[in-house]
Amino acid sequence: MQAMERQLTDKHVHTLRFIYDYVKNNGCAPTRKEIAEALGISTNAAYGRIYHLFDLGYLREPKTWQYGRGIALTEKGISTCDSDN
Repeated sequence: MQAMERQLTDKHVHTLRFIYDYVKNNGCAPTRKEIAEALGISTNAAYGRIYHLFDLGYLREPKTWQYGRGIALTEKGISTCDSDN
């Protein structure tokens, strides 16, 4: 598990934290476009960060989701953000 955690760059942690805070404040996940705009990055860069977080098990695609909001935090993602507080 620690090997995976070491693979998170500051950019990935920042992205994960944004998604976590957005879900807490809005009750749903942000769209990829909202992530890109909030972080000041391109949509392609946002996709790259999101899919890296998928690969490492911090995010998943929910079984049911609203159009454009196909991101869900895993327990690993939630605990990582909770431990930052």
